[in-house]
Amino acid sequence: MTTMLKAGDVLRYYYLWARQADHGEESGRKDRPVCLLVKTPTEPARLFLFAITTQKPDQSTVHIAISEIECRRGGLRFPSWLILDEYNRVELDEAHDFVTTTPIGAFSPAFVRKVATLIKQTAAQRRVRAVIRK
Repeated sequence: MTTMLKAGDVLRYYYLWARQADHGEESGRKDRPVCLLVKTPTEPARLFLFAITTQKPDQSTVHIAISEIECRRGGLRFPSWLILDEYNRVELDEAHDFVTTTPIGAFSPAFVRKVATLIKQTAAQRRVRAVIRK
């Protein structure tokens, strides 16, 4: 079932924030919606998950507001924001922190392309941080 996941799918996952990982935590404190934004064809078992929050991020965080229609598509409350300057990288065979691998919704391809462009720009500025999950 997890091999059917695609970019733009919104899932529930125990996301580990980078600040929590810095303090030695190994698992997220609560499950939250995340968006699968990157799934590489060369490594299809490696997923890159970006957190979604209903609390407006501060200006130091790279983020994008999710429109009301995209929130509906993603099965989310409005307003919500997608955090773009950090992500959890997980291998499918080690994906123990998913609540379920059945998506709660999915963003439109146009929105996913827009987000992917913003992530590439953020990465080029070396502002994206990975939390590698084991």
